[in-house]
Parts: sequence; structure tokens; C-alpha cells
Amino acid sequence: NLSAKGGLARAALRRRVGMGNASGKQDVAVWPPGWLDIPNGPRLVARNAILAVSSQTAEEFLSIQEQPYVIPESEWCFGEYHSAATAAMQEDIKLNKLTYAVVPKRLNESEFWRLYFSKVLYILDSVKLHGTYPPPEPSPEPAAPAVAAPTSEAETRGASGSSCLVQ
Repeated sequence: NLSAKGGLARAALRRRVGMGNASGKQDVAVWPPGWLDIPNGPRLVARNAILAVSSQTAEEFLSIQEQPYVIPESEWCFGEYHSAATAAMQEDIKLNKLTYAVVPKRLNESEFWRLYFSKVLYILDSVKLHGTYPPPEPSPEPAAPAVAAPTSEAETRGASGSSCLVQ
């Protein structure tokens, strides 16, 4: 299950501020833990899928709101993702265009980033679990054998004309 509630990468992109370093600046992690542990091939798949988010139309991007993996508003804190948002803008210049198309006309900035990181975390979870994105379709469960229903009144009554079925 790659939902936001069970997401592997969710806390990973949240801003983590350390005690500081020798220069007095605080360390902020913007990559999820284990990002470098993902093999190069799947990591490239994740990176390309994340960069493709900025190529979506405004309508495609806004449809993230309807997905089961979207981070619930009650669990969203933009401040925890601010550093990751800044890094994303620096990494993907097309993200500025998408932001301009959506903020503030359709969403405020915090909502934009909630949707963006919902998608990013979904992509990362897929790559970590399956090595690919999009995730593979779930296997259909085997269907129970169908029992043929009688198709005519004669079949229902049987050859004798009785209303009882012979078993």
C-alpha cells in the first residue's frame, strides 16, 4: 500500500534540523533517508518521475487532491518541508512555471507543496517497494468458478416438467 499514511518516504523529506555544526549553521536534510541506498537505476527512475511532475498541466497537478496517497491536510506542516521545497525549485526550473500557473489563482503556496510532496513521496515509495514507477498493477484475485444459471423455464423445471431441480 503506497498511501500517504503508510508512506515509507514521508518523514524523510520533512525538514530535520540538527544541533548545528561548527559554523553555527543548522544542518537541514532535504533528501529522504536511504535515497543514496536506492540502486542507481531505480533512483534515476524516481528522479525522472519527480522531474516529470512539473511537466503536468495545472489540471493534472490539481488532480493529486483526489488521489488516495495525498497527505491529509491535518497532517501537513509546510514548515517541515520548506527546505525540501527550496531544493526542488533549484533542481527543477520547470517547477516555477507550474507554481505560477496554480499559486495563488487556484491554491495557496502551502497547498501547492502539500500536493507536490504527496506525489513525490508516492513516487519514492513506489521505487523503494517495487524498483519502478508507476507501481505495478495489483494482481487480480482468482475469481470463483461461475455456476451456470438456468437459461430457460424448461431447464429450470428439468426434463420431467417438475418445478424441483434434480441434483
